[in-house]
Amino acid sequence: MNIPKTELDSLPAIVQNLFIKWSEFLYDRVVFNRPQSTIHAAPHCERVLLFALITGHRVFGDDHTALTALAHAAVFHDTRRFDDNLDTGHGARASVYYRSFCDSEPDIDFMPEAALMMKYHDIEDLRGKNGIKNEYHGSLPKMLKLYDIFKDADALDRWRLGPYGLNPRYLRTAPAQSMPQYSLHILQKTLDY
Repeated sequence: MNIPKTELDSLPAIVQNLFIKWSEFLYDRVVFNRPQSTIHAAPHCERVLLFALITGHRVFGDDHTALTALAHAAVFHDTRRFDDNLDTGHGARASVYYRSFCDSEPDIDFMPEAALMMKYHDIEDLRGKNGIKNEYHGSLPKMLKLYDIFKDADALDRWRLGPYGLNPRYLRTAPAQSMPQYSLHILQKTLDY
């Protein structure tokens, strides 16, 4: 875990517990195509996990299923990148890897919500939401809210791309819109400058 434990102390217990569980899982069990990447490997996914759980909790409260789906999406979403550029399609490849991982590991249940969040996270929102509408058979408003939360969590870590990496005007959810300074603080705690 790269994020200092002291950064978790003020968070709700469910967020702390899920973060610790899935952060450890990320570093112990998830395999990346490009583990040497300085911008799309495990440390990035760990920060996205934190931002997704915080934002998800502000929207869904203690909804364990929603928070777990966000956690699954965060830890797997960039695992199948071929490069650090746009690499459209890496979300779909990560979704396939996630499905295969869940099928072969009895201690992690496949969540279609997580698979769809990661599958469509690397394309523009309208196309992603249309894809979700065509594929998802549960509560669509909740699924689309999860998608927005996840895309925001990923965007909140764009500070790693430089001082203009994150444009807060493009954040989709009110909780994420209040987090740019916090996300910069977390990045500074986890990167060497």
